[in-house]
Amino acid sequence: MDSNNSPRILVVAEFPPGGGGGGGIILKHLLRGQDWNQIYWWSLLGSAGSYQMGGRHQSFGLPRRILPRQRFARLKAWISENVFVPPAARHLRSFIDSVQPDFILAQTNSWAISITSLVMPQVKRHWHVSVHDFPDLVGYNTAPGFRYKKKWMKQLEEIYRGASSRDVISPAMAEDFRLRTGVECSSIFRCSVEPETLSRLPLPPEPPGDDVIRIGYAGTIIAEEAFSRFVAAAKAAGQKMGRKVEIHLFSWQPHPNRQSFDLSIIIERGSRTEEEIYREYQKLTWGLTLMHLDDNDPRYNRFSFPCKFTSALAAGIPLICVGHPASTLADMARRYDLGLLLADEAAMVDQLTKGLADFSRFDHYRREGARCAEAEFNAERNREAFRRFIRQAQAGA
Repeated sequence: MDSNNSPRILVVAEFPPGGGGGGGIILKHLLRGQDWNQIYWWSLLGSAGSYQMGGRHQSFGLPRRILPRQRFARLKAWISENVFVPPAARHLRSFIDSVQPDFILAQTNSWAISITSLVMPQVKRHWHVSVHDFPDLVGYNTAPGFRYKKKWMKQLEEIYRGASSRDVISPAMAEDFRLRTGVECSSIFRCSVEPETLSRLPLPPEPPGDDVIRIGYAGTIIAEEAFSRFVAAAKAAGQKMGRKVEIHLFSWQPHPNRQSFDLSIIIERGSRTEEEIYREYQKLTWGLTLMHLDDNDPRYNRFSFPCKFTSALAAGIPLICVGHPASTLADMARRYDLGLLLADEAAMVDQLTKGLADFSRFDHYRREGARCAEAEFNAERNREAFRRFIRQAQAGA
């Protein structure tokens, strides 16, 4: 794009360019095709990563060690709210004044919600809010005395209601917001599959060259108990089949509770770019994505959606979906026959024993994966909806 005609876009997020896990990937897809020299980024935490962009990045630099965790959680939360949030809001206002953006994209998360609620209502520009997780999830922060989730939820509702435009990660989240705020939202933006990848799907199935069944999992392990149960079940299924099962774990973030996992079948592959993960996944037998098996965190199960899902879709391999029957993941797996849906822990070993090596079904799974990717995770379709918001901003709507 010509810089003279390209909109000046400011991204506001908790994380810097190149960070943020699934949220960062969603932004990368939405911003593809824009002039990078016209994209600016403000983050609450950290410095810029490997994300290539020509515009400026400014970080307030909130120290990660001050974020509430188990130790001194109440004190750290008070310091974050009262010592860091007000100057961070002033820092963001100053950056907005210096950039003079045509369009502001705010991705709300944690303390960025407090800052966005202070700054955005006073901004006389088109600003768009993107919501991928609710802040009142049980697993959002388990620190004792952490009382800010309800406050963040109220602030998020006000942000959502006051934004010029908005997107969410699931239809269920859109409906929940509609009931809470009275505002409709038809834009569902999730991790997606690019047109050049869609054009290659479905990839022809390749029979494995050996007896090893390789399962890939990319990203942070949110549902740790479900992951631990799956690992145990996969190991037991491998023993019953007389075949070796490996779980290849691709993650930029260490897992503090990894001692609860049976590491004998886990191969830790470290951090990879999105493109590298697609290439690595094509060497695997299955892709794994999971949410909680229980319903102790119902708002996560019903409203969020794991970004890991599209890693397998883009690579053209079958999926193993682990999750509570009421979860958004289980719903997607019921609508498209993508592989194995494991929603009952008691039946998990038998389902894996029967299904992991049933290669006669793989061609069907791949065709269903291609159908799902085109219908639900089309990156270009998401971008066109996003560009309409930008055109509205440029037109002064």
